[in-house]
Amino acid sequence: MAATSPASSGETIAVSENQQLVNVNMTNVTKLTSTNFLMWSRQVHALLDGYDLAGYVDGSVVVPPPTTTVGDVVSVNHAYTLWKRQDKLLYSALLGAISVSIQPLLSTANTTTEIWDILSSTYAKPSRGHIKQLKHQIKTWTKGVVVDQLEGRDTSPSLSEVHEKLLNHEAKLQSTTATTPSLPVSANVATYRGNNNTANYRGNNNRNQRSFHNNRNQQTWQQQQFQPRPDASTTRGYQGRCQLCGIQGHNARRCSQLPTGPFTSNYRAPPNVSPWQPRANMAAAAPMNSNNWLLDTGATHHLTSDLNNLSLHQLYNGGDEVTMADGSTIQISHTGFTSLPTPSRSLALNDVLCVPNVHKNLISVYRLYNSNQVSVEFFPAHFQVKDLRTGVRLLQRRTKDELYEWPVNPTNKASFFASPSPKASLPSWHSRLGHPSPPVLNKLVSQFSLPCSTSSKTLSPCSHCLINKSHKLPFFTNTIVSSQPLQYIYSDVWMSPIISTENFKYYLVLVDHHTRYTWMYPMKQKSQVRDIFIAFKALVENRFHTKIGTLFSDNGGEFLALRQFLSTHGISHLTSPPHTPEHNGI
Repeated sequence: MAATSPASSGETIAVSENQQLVNVNMTNVTKLTSTNFLMWSRQVHALLDGYDLAGYVDGSVVVPPPTTTVGDVVSVNHAYTLWKRQDKLLYSALLGAISVSIQPLLSTANTTTEIWDILSSTYAKPSRGHIKQLKHQIKTWTKGVVVDQLEGRDTSPSLSEVHEKLLNHEAKLQSTTATTPSLPVSANVATYRGNNNTANYRGNNNRNQRSFHNNRNQQTWQQQQFQPRPDASTTRGYQGRCQLCGIQGHNARRCSQLPTGPFTSNYRAPPNVSPWQPRANMAAAAPMNSNNWLLDTGATHHLTSDLNNLSLHQLYNGGDEVTMADGSTIQISHTGFTSLPTPSRSLALNDVLCVPNVHKNLISVYRLYNSNQVSVEFFPAHFQVKDLRTGVRLLQRRTKDELYEWPVNPTNKASFFASPSPKASLPSWHSRLGHPSPPVLNKLVSQFSLPCSTSSKTLSPCSHCLINKSHKLPFFTNTIVSSQPLQYIYSDVWMSPIISTENFKYYLVLVDHHTRYTWMYPMKQKSQVRDIFIAFKALVENRFHTKIGTLFSDNGGEFLALRQFLSTHGISHLTSPPHTPEHNGI
């Protein structure tokens, strides 16, 4: 019988009268990140030391041999079995105390000691990068003023006094920090006249003038405005192309569009405004980035600066940053998913990094190939995207401004019309939102203030919903009786009117007659039924230790392709009579 201690301390599992296993509870331990290994290791080591289990992580516990030999008889070593069980309990507890972003580093570790050694070598040993970072911090410290004031004191300040003063100073900074208000939206902008006053900025190697909106970047613009122009007789200097603004002549670290204030995800690049551009009867809003994507063979990840380009996204809590070509790093705010349309099918972009300070959307050619099994061929005037298995051309586009650009229909404009737009009726919203029920539709309209016409507040019967719900019930009487699982399996393929974000359109449903347990598999094509059923057969037969007896289905071609496989494995295949779908039901 196992003796259990309180849940906050752990659980003791009795193996015999003299031997016990301890299941350590590490739910109160702060999860390990890339910045807190020192305190995390002290906390975990102290907890394990309290249970007298620290030897499992530092290697002081000797691993017994797996077997023992007495004469010519080889038997299992009970001490090794006990050590292995205790080590696996600690292995699981340690993984639970490590954040998800760090767990891939431990994919090769098989014991608790190996986990501890990998983490120690990764975060505890000095590296060139860490030493370089510390040297850079020391070089950037302001020396002189603080040192002189400290030397002028009679006694050196204590650590508690310094800590108190730092806390007070930090609270003062937080109370005095004021947020910069954004510019209000201005309506009825008629024209924009460009001139050569100080409101325009001319780049070193760019002949087109760029008008800066003084929104969240006023300090940077003012600093650039009064800097002296470089002498034409001096050396030309860096002639590469900036990764942020795309202008040749400087790198991303010296780019004028890089914000100098605190990090914010609302930063947007200044738009190109041509002189005498008419914009009548419209509300000028903040500039939006282009939706076009650039193919990049040197990028390891997909990058975007606008969350509107992602269909699914989540906050990024990891400590990694994007490293630019010049060695500078930029923070990551979100990760997400999106897809790019082609005439034949959509291509998925997985693990897209949202980096607000990057002004171009980049497609990693390597990840595009791995996620979609396509090849990209580059030519001087165009590029082609082909299916890797069939060789069919999916997309062909011409180059633009010496770049391989993947065009996407824009969903966001730089300005939005202020004139009223016609409101949609309630049946239209019912179709747009995927045919929800009337209570759900009314809640969505009221909660999100959807523009709905007042003349059509009632939802009329939807023909698509009626057709979808009009189906025949199975026969009332059924003489089939099953005595064990997998004796009879009913199957059917359902097609969804809406394609999922991962391009799934069909769903294979398998129901066991005896247990009524249902399995559902998403599919992109009906031809996948054969491969899915083969994998399903191996799964359930291994689970229930019995064979599938009979498969019921309709006369669809996806099931007729299974006849040879079913006859080879001794599974009878029964199909419903023509035009009698109620026969294939339970």
